[in-house]
Amino acid sequence: MSHSRDNRQVRIPGPNDRDVAEHCKKFGIGPIEERKLQKLLGKHAPLHEIQANAPPRLPKFR
Repeated sequence: MSHSRDNRQVRIPGPNDRDVAEHCKKFGIGPIEERKLQKLLGKHAPLHEIQANAPPRLPKFR
């Protein structure tokens, strides 16, 4: 008795690249810090790299 097995390869997608400038606008990061991030990471980078290298968020006072 022979069984055929499906030998499919599983593709695990990597992190999606995000636009660094758009992320900076969304989180209120200034133009100087935005240029530093773009110089370090390029125009597009994974979200975890942007968050790891971005300055801490400013507190929102009510």
